Formats: sequence, structure tokens, C-alpha cells
Amino acid sequence: MGIKILLVDDSAVMRKMITRSLRQANLDTDEILEANNGQEALEVLAAKSVDIILCDWNMPVMDGLEFVTKARESDTTPIVMLTTEGTQDKVTMAMGAGANGYLTKPFTPENLEAAIRQVLFADENAA
Repeated sequence: MGIKILLVDDSAVMRKMITRSLRQANLDTDEILEANNGQEALEVLAAKSVDIILCDWNMPVMDGLEFVTKARESDTTPIVMLTTEGTQDKVTMAMGAGANGYLTKPFTPENLEAAIRQVLFADENAA
């Protein structure tokens, strides 16, 4: 059984690049769902369950930080921020809002795989 991923980014080109990286990574992906912004992502989460969410920060309608905050009101799905916003303040804000991981763009398929594995399999790694 593969990993179901929700990819949240307003750039269709970036979503394609991330999807390509996911396919190149050594991950068993089952399904990759997409949303253009945080509001769409909340609608997807209301209809489907996923194993992990990969979310950009800068998006129209509802940005990544607001999405993380809203998602945490009713959902515990792991969230990894994938963004160009790499300052320590931004990382601290995202993690404080409830993100489980943070990866700065640009990244390699190996970096992406490591971030996902760290978040999804943290309990197994700690044992």
C-alpha cells in the first residue's frame, strides 16, 4: 500500500516538478492529489484522507501558514512545508502553527524523500 500525498502549491509548474521529484525518490507513492491553495486543500481533506501534505507558503486565497493553522483545528495529517521562505523565523512560525517538517526550495528528490521519511516514519526511527 503506497503513500497518499496532498500537494498544495499555486504553481502548476512547481506541482509538476514536485511530482517528478516524488516519482524519482525512493518512495512507494499510491496517489498524489493536488490543490492550488490552502482553501482547496481543506476541501480535499474534508473529502479524502491522505498520509502526508506537502504545502507551499506563498499562495493566494489562503497561504500555507494559514492552511496549517486551519488544518490543525481538525486534522492531524503530517504536514511538510516546501517553500522558498527559508529564514529561521519562518521555520519557527510554521512549526509553531503545527507543521511537522520544513524543506526549502530548491531541493533534490533525495532531500524530499528524507523529509517525508523523517515525518512519516519518525516513530519507527525513534524505536
